[in-house]
Amino acid sequence: MVLGYTAPVTIREELLSLLICPETGEPLSGWDGTSAHGTLTTASGRSYPVTDGIPNLLPDVLRGSAADDTEASEKRSEMQARDAQVKSYDQMLGLKLFTYYEVPLTLKFLPLEPSHLMLEGGCGTGRMTKTFAERTRGLVCVDFSRESLRVAKTKVPSALVERVLFVQADLSRLPTKSEAFDRVGSFGVYEHIPTPEARDGALKHLARACKSAKNGGRIALSAYRWGPPVSFMSEREGHHPGGIYFIRLTQSELKAHCAPHFAVHGATEALLYYHLIWGQKENHG
Repeated sequence: MVLGYTAPVTIREELLSLLICPETGEPLSGWDGTSAHGTLTTASGRSYPVTDGIPNLLPDVLRGSAADDTEASEKRSEMQARDAQVKSYDQMLGLKLFTYYEVPLTLKFLPLEPSHLMLEGGCGTGRMTKTFAERTRGLVCVDFSRESLRVAKTKVPSALVERVLFVQADLSRLPTKSEAFDRVGSFGVYEHIPTPEARDGALKHLARACKSAKNGGRIALSAYRWGPPVSFMSEREGHHPGGIYFIRLTQSELKAHCAPHFAVHGATEALLYYHLIWGQKENHG
């Protein structure tokens, strides 16, 4: 053994080191990152199961059976709906067509480099995940639908598996370290977060996880747009079939929501159905 020698850390180990307890913020240990089953634990004794290679880092209120408030009840309803609809979701022709135009515009707003670590907040069934994995050094994909995560995992080519980590978690209680990611993206998710407090919490945590502007960090997100022609044919707020909450926002509203957490440097309505914005965390927490 050579004195002073430190074994190289794999990208898998690096990604695992970025996870924290959603309740206490403590580091997690105990799972090797590759075994199908295991347990992540904190020094204080909290434990989180790993099933099919996916850690369950949901906060306590979503891990239990009781839905104690509106936010928890709505989120639990969406989790069940997403799990139930997972087989039909990827078959939606309109979504496939939309994604064809969405991806290149997203990459323009969130340019990726091979050295980057990225967080995808709300990856769903992975319609954009492979694109992000191909262009970054490491990718953590978060969603609270376990079935969606299972499908998303199947879309990652074997050559990229080492650098993609899927985690079941809630964006409003994001279980990752602060200032950890060069790029943070969340697309088609924000509009489904059911309360103003929960939406603010998600923006707070997404910004917290992103490196600051001085360190090159950049955030991008998309959300349902409110305005013509969408406002002529759709409701501003309600529930999709299956119980999935939604709200549509004007661009000024979305920017105002983001302002406490990061500065918006660009925005477009080119996707018509969605706003797409990007920004950087400057002097915000």
